[in-house]
Amino acid sequence: MANPVLHIKDSYYFEVPKVLHPWNAESLKDFPDVWTRLDPEFQQWEFDRQYEALTKVRENGQPLQLHPKEPYLKSWQEWVESDHANDGKPFDVFIEETLVSQVKSWKDWQKARLAEATAAKDKGTIEDISSTDFNAFISNQNLGVEVSHPELIPFTRWLHEVQAQSAYSLAPNEWDLLKKEAGDVKEYRKAFERKEVKEWSKEKIDAYNYHLSGKILIPQPFGAELRNLYEKEGGLTNVAVSKFMIVEVIVVLILVAVFSWLARKVVSGGPPKGKSWNFLETFVVFIRDQIAEPAIGHHDAHTYVPFLCTAFFFVLGCNLSGMIPWIGSPTGTFGVTFGLAMVTFMTVIASGMARFGFFGFFKNQIPGMDLPIYMAIFLKPMILAIELLGLVIKHGVLAVRLLANMVAGHLVILGIMGLAFGAHAALNFSAPEVPGWQWYLTATISVLGATAFNLLELFVAFLQAYIFTFLSALFIGAAIHHH
Repeated sequence: MANPVLHIKDSYYFEVPKVLHPWNAESLKDFPDVWTRLDPEFQQWEFDRQYEALTKVRENGQPLQLHPKEPYLKSWQEWVESDHANDGKPFDVFIEETLVSQVKSWKDWQKARLAEATAAKDKGTIEDISSTDFNAFISNQNLGVEVSHPELIPFTRWLHEVQAQSAYSLAPNEWDLLKKEAGDVKEYRKAFERKEVKEWSKEKIDAYNYHLSGKILIPQPFGAELRNLYEKEGGLTNVAVSKFMIVEVIVVLILVAVFSWLARKVVSGGPPKGKSWNFLETFVVFIRDQIAEPAIGHHDAHTYVPFLCTAFFFVLGCNLSGMIPWIGSPTGTFGVTFGLAMVTFMTVIASGMARFGFFGFFKNQIPGMDLPIYMAIFLKPMILAIELLGLVIKHGVLAVRLLANMVAGHLVILGIMGLAFGAHAALNFSAPEVPGWQWYLTATISVLGATAFNLLELFVAFLQAYIFTFLSALFIGAAIHHH
């Protein structure tokens, strides 16, 4: 069975039944890079190399005053164990997140002290606090603020300076290069071949083979580095190809093929013949007559029918992909729904400006009112600001509405199916004399309930595609007509 969470979460692999894609690695060198990076033994090796590299770092011409390895290692391990969200995160992520928390503490402290000094009208204190930078904050132990992991102060101070100096540069900074060299999986495999690294135990290899079986990892043609199977490393240049990207491309290719065929049929000028032709043309005519013309107007509707048809069928295709086992729905992620809403938003802006001109578009946002000049000077700018804010909010809601409906359905199905697994787990931990009929009853209810909700999800897939298209048409119609 596929992991149900994959229907609402993007990933960098496709999942199939384990028997269809078994993983039979025999050595650590046979595992993919992204999986190797999550291994505790590799992360320990990476930590040793990072620490060694940090001892060579110079700050103002002097080496960083680092502690021995043990305090860093202990703090990192305690941090990993303190929260399940930190599980599998390497030492460099621990350092970076510690720096983020320290910077936040500095800003919170500065804001609170400035508020107190401003209330007391103490100009001297205000100047002192304003001039206290991050380095002074974490170095001064008399500020009355607890700094997380104080043993990291020398390094986080240096890292903060490095990041500040390269904030506007896309080129790798010193810290990025240090991380990349220390965590090079290829070097790890070379070290294994040189007998500098021990082979993983058979138990670990067998467990990793089990977990990777059924997972078809997506090749990364752009050389993206993945943090795990669900997250990529940060950076604008780190472009990773995910499962939902591929699903969207497949949906687009299907639409191109289907409607290219339909276009050739329509161009022939003959009457619709056959089930497929009539079926597709029914949708197109419905979008033209029941969505575009009522919302945009008969005169302008034909201009926007291609866009509305594209939006409808693309959203519908992405929604329906969530009904296919092991695939998932791209419209269950905010990035996709936000992108779709932005396409509508840009269409609205471009259409309005094409009709009324650049300034005329903004003028048209203000409803027609017969106001005296002395009132219009004050009221109309405020109304314009409200209308523009409403325009942005409407398109934001367009994205959230589609997202929420698609995610909610999958979560409900996940919850219903979870009843059966929960009952089975409870039965395993119950006394032997407890009858097992409760599990069979719960399983039956779960299967029937999930089936019913899947049928409802099928209806919602069509409904949300219609609503998204209809609202897009309404927004376009409002932009190209006088208020």
